[in-house]
Amino acid sequence: MRLSSKRSYFFGFFAAVLTLLPLFLLVLWSVSKKWQYPGLWPQEIGLKIFKQMINEPSFLPASLNSLLIASITTLISLLIAVPAARYFAFQTILSQRLIEVLIYLPLILPAIAVITSSQVLFLQLHLTGTFSGIILIHTYLCLPYAMQVLLASYRQLGEGYSLTAESLGANSWSIFWQITWPLLRPGMTTAASLVFIVSFSQYLPTFFIGGGRILTLPLVLLPYANNGRFGLASAYSLVFLGCTMLGVFVFKKAIGGIQRGTKR
Repeated sequence: MRLSSKRSYFFGFFAAVLTLLPLFLLVLWSVSKKWQYPGLWPQEIGLKIFKQMINEPSFLPASLNSLLIASITTLISLLIAVPAARYFAFQTILSQRLIEVLIYLPLILPAIAVITSSQVLFLQLHLTGTFSGIILIHTYLCLPYAMQVLLASYRQLGEGYSLTAESLGANSWSIFWQITWPLLRPGMTTAASLVFIVSFSQYLPTFFIGGGRILTLPLVLLPYANNGRFGLASAYSLVFLGCTMLGVFVFKKAIGGIQRGTKR
């Protein structure tokens, strides 16, 4: 037991270092006013980079656009995934292995091929350079994540509770809100968090379908990282991290905070 406990502490400490070290470096780069070789630490520290980032005209629109697109994508993905996952979990026509292949198909196909071919279609539909086009392509790429999580949740839940309630005279609406929703809430929270994070971090779909008209944080962040402007890239990365944590927190509160059914 002692050896096992020591190993657990060691792996926990190692995981914490791997998680916190990149974050520490991001903070260090974002507050460094002067950091020259061969110094291991910045020669001058200040908030100049953060002030420069906030004063950039693209900062606020990119942040708000990212939050808006990821939030709408998450809501649409959940609205589609909840009934679809329930049907695929309990149907007996197709094999479960085939269903999983169909769900993962958008992720198996090369992303660049899907995006470029979608761009041709979106040009014909006049969806390029619009929020609707970006949200649509994000939903296509994020829906498999929500489907897989909710499919596993429905399989674990089973049909026993619903069939019992139906035999006692409950209608479909009452069964969903009083039984299915409370039991499905952990899976819904996980699916919403995953979809929000994936949508928030999309670069290529937003770049191609948006046509450079709609800026998001990944579109603003990546050029700074590629051009060696690590201070601004780190500052934007911290904002990126904060926005994703905020979005995940809001969805967890919105889904987990609605108390329906019997509380145990």
